[in-house]
Amino acid sequence: MKTVKEVLEQKGSEVISVSVDDTLAQALLKLTHHKIGAVLVVDKEKAIKGILSERDIIRHMAGRINIETTVLVAQVMTKEVTYVKSNQTVEACLQIMTTGRFRHLPVVDEEVTVGIISIGDVVKAILTDRAMKIGELEYFISNTY
Repeated sequence: MKTVKEVLEQKGSEVISVSVDDTLAQALLKLTHHKIGAVLVVDKEKAIKGILSERDIIRHMAGRINIETTVLVAQVMTKEVTYVKSNQTVEACLQIMTTGRFRHLPVVDEEVTVGIISIGDVVKAILTDRAMKIGELEYFISNTY
């Protein structure tokens, strides 16, 4: 079974974040610039205070005629952040994401954020692992008989 650490080694461990004092407009620019669906919200010491996803922004803006660009990230972010450790399996991550109904998981080891994985990263890792296993089984079967 593939671990989160192995996924981060392949995709990279860059963490895009915003401050709790940044505006929603600033966060939107980061999301757009980096072509990502969520950013971590951190304090001055880089401790995780929340996560801001596209869904958080859409929920905040739903029903509003005038979109305010001065809204603070802290007003919109999800405050209860679920995270994983790099030694957890991608299957465990998939279970956490499915149960929690979210698509991004920060990776934290010894209170340091070492990366973030998305549902796409998890699905890709699982499919790659399964394809390898199927290939091994096919090779075994074809060379046994």
